[in-house]
Amino acid sequence: MKSGVRYLMRMALLVGVSAGVALVWNALAPWGLPLFGQWDTEVGVVTPAPEDDEADLTVQTVEEAQVLWAKGAVFLDARAAQSYSEGHIKGAVSFSVYDFDALFFDFIDAYPPETPFVTYCSGRFCDESHRLAAMLKEEGYVHVRIFADGLPAWMAAGLPVDGGTDER
Repeated sequence: MKSGVRYLMRMALLVGVSAGVALVWNALAPWGLPLFGQWDTEVGVVTPAPEDDEADLTVQTVEEAQVLWAKGAVFLDARAAQSYSEGHIKGAVSFSVYDFDALFFDFIDAYPPETPFVTYCSGRFCDESHRLAAMLKEEGYVHVRIFADGLPAWMAAGLPVDGGTDER
């Protein structure tokens, strides 16, 4: 019986250590999954750390995004470059959150801090647009909005896209 208890204790220790390592790895990895945060998609972009002003920054409808697009706001595709090349909002600039450091110096040369931006990614369950908006705000960009529904909603509305096989 003692060996059975010892076996269970070892298993519990192994599971505990594994869970601890996984949680630390998740917390340190830039692509880690948030454990706490804003998960209500009706409110806005799913994010691990909602900001107080996020509701003000969030473009909640395709119609609102289309108005900003028509007014000349620069749409920034926060997804990986490969996803951008497969299809993006017409006229959008690829600015992958994963390549932020490598692209930023060219970006600041092209766009002054007062430029109006709308970041987007693959919808409400994608946090890349939120992360890009936060990074830009940290660098002094003041007119940054987040298109909550992103490319899928834009395409579903039949609005212009470039790249991929669904060009309009």
